[in-house]
Amino acid sequence: MNITRSEIPLFHIGEIPVHGRLILAPMDGISDPPFRLITRRLGSALTYSEFINTLDYATKKHYYQHRLEFTKEERPFGVQLLDNDPLRMAASAQKIASEVKPDFFDLNLGCCVRTVTSRGAGAGLMRTPTLLKDILKALKEVITIPLTAKMRLGWDEDNLNYRGIADILVENGVSLLALHGRTVRMGYFGEARWQPIAELKAALPIPVIGNGDVRSPADAQRMMAETGCDAVMIGRGAMANPWIFSGRDRADVDPIEVQALMHEQLTAMLASYDNGALMAFRKFAKAYLAPYAFPREIIRNLLTRNEVDEFLNILDQLFESL
Repeated sequence: MNITRSEIPLFHIGEIPVHGRLILAPMDGISDPPFRLITRRLGSALTYSEFINTLDYATKKHYYQHRLEFTKEERPFGVQLLDNDPLRMAASAQKIASEVKPDFFDLNLGCCVRTVTSRGAGAGLMRTPTLLKDILKALKEVITIPLTAKMRLGWDEDNLNYRGIADILVENGVSLLALHGRTVRMGYFGEARWQPIAELKAALPIPVIGNGDVRSPADAQRMMAETGCDAVMIGRGAMANPWIFSGRDRADVDPIEVQALMHEQLTAMLASYDNGALMAFRKFAKAYLAPYAFPREIIRNLLTRNEVDEFLNILDQLFESL
């Protein structure tokens, strides 16, 4: 099965055509505007914003405005919403739809960070089906674009309620569902289970996206073959290898290409961020350089630089040494 871009639509979000099978996952602090654009150019079929916490949206306008920046090249572009208050989420969605004009909204039912789940938001919403229904109803009353959702298997092994939550989502007009094959308690540890993805794909009348433990094009091919899912969502594995969206293993990417992309991304981040771009880039740099097994002290020396020119000089010296 071809997992890269196609001239013909491979599935739809409502009426929105999607021309690829590989999608960058929305990740807080990772899927910022520069990285999203890089992955789209490499083949990611959709764009999701980092989550917009509607609890803070009204009071932290500038911070969230940065998360909502996108280019025409990124369409279809979806804004991911996170909160546990129906009216607040609906009001924020209505404002964002008017000002930003995304193609769709996505409901975050997957974030497992304790500060989020402890107030019943993110994956915490999977524990309160009635509240979830209220949120879906409130959102559908004010938005005219498609609504999608991303969720986990459930809270823990004793509460695997993904099937019931999926039914609620479909019954309330959700147009696409992404399933991460781990529970909230698992976080990002342990092996992701793909069988529930296959179960939802067989049962639901909407497209289903699989997520969890996809780190190579071969993994993506295997997930699609085993589950029948419409597309594969790639999260942390994309940090070291955004070329995965072009169907390439990281081992097949020449160091010169890696070096050029690192320069490109940092330059874009410096233009996009008001401040802190170099610090934010450090996690990407660490991931890009990990396959080369440079000595730890050398990487530490690079990642503690505070001046861009000094950082780039050391970076280029590393690549010259390969």
